[in-house]
Amino acid sequence: MSENQENKTPKETQKPTPSVLSINICDTVIRDELTKKISLIGLFNTIKANSFPCTHAGLHVYVAMTNGHGKYKMEVRFSKLEEGKAIAGIQGDLNFQNPLQVVELNFSSPPLRFDKPGQYVVEVFCDGAQIQTRKFRVVGSRQKIPPTSGTEAG
Repeated sequence: MSENQENKTPKETQKPTPSVLSINICDTVIRDELTKKISLIGLFNTIKANSFPCTHAGLHVYVAMTNGHGKYKMEVRFSKLEEGKAIAGIQGDLNFQNPLQVVELNFSSPPLRFDKPGQYVVEVFCDGAQIQTRKFRVVGSRQKIPPTSGTEAG
């Protein structure tokens, strides 16, 4: 270890916590191979179910992050907001070359089972610490939702 590293406090040697620029829930994420641009198709914040329990066939979560440096263990969880109990999760490794880099991630969820209507949340964790959340609703068939904000579950 160098003399400079020995004199630093633990806080000074810790890597920065990444900042989440956006969390979007949608039907599909498309990356153009030529331009590397990303298109988010079918953005929504509400899932409408005919009955409960219901299963949503799967969705995509797009996460854009910056301000990281080095390697992180990343996790995205789906939870019932009031209960804080995870219903599904996806884990993986994340590597930032420098803090100015913007890392864009596309997570495809497994089929999600919702036992009842209510507020749910997508939670983003890095190295075990929650760094951001995104709420969404699951509603019954009789509840009205704006026409551009929802999707259907079986």
